[in-house]
Amino acid sequence: MDYVRLLPQGKILQEWWQEVKENFWQEDAKPKVLELVKELMRSTLEEDLQLYTQAQRQEQIEQYKLYRNGYYRRTLVTQFGYVNDLQVPRLRSGGFKTRVFKRYHRFENIVEDLILDIFLAGVSTRKVGATIAKLLDTKVSAGTVSNITRRLDSKVKECQKKELLDEYQYLFLDGITLKVRYNTKYHNRKVLVAYGITMFGKRELIAFRQARAESYEEWTAFVDDLYKRGLKGDNLKLVITDGSKGLHAALDMVYPLTLRQACWVHKLRNVGSYLPKKYADECYKELSGIYNAKGRVEAIARFKEWRKSWIRRCHKAVECVEKDIDNLLNFYDCPKKHWKKIYTTNVIERQFKEVRRRTNVFSCFSNIASCDRIIYAIFTHINNNWKERTLKDFTQFA
Repeated sequence: MDYVRLLPQGKILQEWWQEVKENFWQEDAKPKVLELVKELMRSTLEEDLQLYTQAQRQEQIEQYKLYRNGYYRRTLVTQFGYVNDLQVPRLRSGGFKTRVFKRYHRFENIVEDLILDIFLAGVSTRKVGATIAKLLDTKVSAGTVSNITRRLDSKVKECQKKELLDEYQYLFLDGITLKVRYNTKYHNRKVLVAYGITMFGKRELIAFRQARAESYEEWTAFVDDLYKRGLKGDNLKLVITDGSKGLHAALDMVYPLTLRQACWVHKLRNVGSYLPKKYADECYKELSGIYNAKGRVEAIARFKEWRKSWIRRCHKAVECVEKDIDNLLNFYDCPKKHWKKIYTTNVIERQFKEVRRRTNVFSCFSNIASCDRIIYAIFTHINNNWKERTLKDFTQFA
């Protein structure tokens, strides 16, 4: 008798659920449902043992090794709730495996999948346990959730290796700083992130990677990986960046022919470091006229007026803008209906706010892998929300 083929693991849960639905289907029947589930488990365990011993006898295994050896007790968290004090039969020889659960597992697979789904939906590790408690009337510790979410490690690797379609018209590149513990010390780690908008109006957080710093070497490795995975840049109209020198040097190597847009928000922050407070509001107001102009010609005229007005009062602030003025105005060469979304890296900064919201509950990641898992979970949640919500003004047919 083929024991494995005869007893597929997945179908036993369907059988139980069908049995439950036929007998109980009311809210107040939950205790009875759990009792029924426990009885179904017990009878399934006995059936599994009987079939197992029959199969072993056909293979002429020594008879004494198939003698019963009592029971051991264990608990299991199921989709129906917490099953306590379950009696599991055992043989003198050991080796018996059941369909009901995997060895050493304390959670049914469907419960582990539920925990992962809740985690990927944007719920913090600490709050997943409380959510599960409401659903299944059982507590799940943050440590247990962390152990289960380690299953995401393979998903992270797949995400970082998947092939990319060369259909992006805008590419946003930026980084966020997070604290991560490794080698017994706490370190500031940069998470480099790529966000894109396709020719079909689809938004996507394309890739992320941890780095020691936003250096030329780290950015080159990150951007070159995008290229090798398929983002050749044939359809890129613009790469929007925060102005990092290391990043610009990397782009010179990988996407040298693609126009770049320097983020105006980052530039205004830089200008602010050179402005006395008494001048700040007035200066910012006049600068806003440059990126709110009706086109490049008007923007250049306004910049010249601004420069003439401020060169004597705050020459360093003027020099800060002047050295990047070409890259600050490149968004004017794109369709007008795209301007509001492409003259800054705000679209990616908004996602960083979600990262900080999820990570503010703890001061530091315990290791590099846990940081990757959280970032992957957040980005997966955001990308899933965007799947059916395209930016109509950004489609090639608009």
